[in-house]
Amino acid sequence: MNRLALRRAATQSLALGAVLAAGLATASDYRNFSIGAGFTPDPQTGTGTTGGARDASQAFGGQCSGSVDTTPDHVITVTSAVNLKLYTTSTTDSTLVMRGPSGTFCDDDSRGELDAEINAVLRPGRYEVYVGHLGQTGQYTLTLTENVGGTGPGPGGDGSIEAYRDFTLGAGFTPDPQRSRGETGGSRDARSFGKACVGTIDTSPDHRLTVTSALNLKIFVESTTDSTLVVVGPNRTWCDDDSHGDLDAEISGMFSPGQYQIFVGTNGNQNGNYTITLTEQ
Repeated sequence: MNRLALRRAATQSLALGAVLAAGLATASDYRNFSIGAGFTPDPQTGTGTTGGARDASQAFGGQCSGSVDTTPDHVITVTSAVNLKLYTTSTTDSTLVMRGPSGTFCDDDSRGELDAEINAVLRPGRYEVYVGHLGQTGQYTLTLTENVGGTGPGPGGDGSIEAYRDFTLGAGFTPDPQRSRGETGGSRDARSFGKACVGTIDTSPDHRLTVTSALNLKIFVESTTDSTLVVVGPNRTWCDDDSHGDLDAEISGMFSPGQYQIFVGTNGNQNGNYTITLTEQ
């Protein structure tokens, strides 16, 4: 039976079961979502059939597992930075892949009972979601809910800190320090900015810094992974891997007035949450 036939056959039973299970939102097969910070209703759900003909590890990297479809089961359009929990409830050993501007996220059993869960701070953009399986095909309900108050333990989990914010700073700026948070990594090789740069970064900057007067600035990252930093300015590019200790990155120096782009990367296969701090020296 092909995928379309499976979808049609599953629609009636899945829709009713998902509504009863979720209780707070109406589920529908292979639906797409448009969400942002404070989205309503919360949670939102969709349903479908797991798996497909594609090996997730070959398509998305060795950290991913299971078989997935060749096209996404759901598309999430994020309209403003949101701290999202995404999880499956299924009749099989389900897996999850989510790919978009904040990176590629994969999971197998974090939800328990062989179900998958992803927690991530997502910047605005388009995200593709694939619901796979290990073993037999099964039916699933996919749930989206906002993580209010952070992603959990570890750096970057403080929901009171604005995600992916931009900064305008000059000598004697207040408050000092200033912070933001986000998700490390991306699909771009940091060496595109020079051989001294390491790790993978996003194709667009995580933060933009406007310096209004000459400033002796320290920028450092505290993260749940091996973080890297790239700062691109009008006259030079700074790169760092472990100068802050505990596999975190730090850049210090005199910043002349101008516009700067800040990329927070990861040196390895695993993305993580981070908090970035800017303080005057």
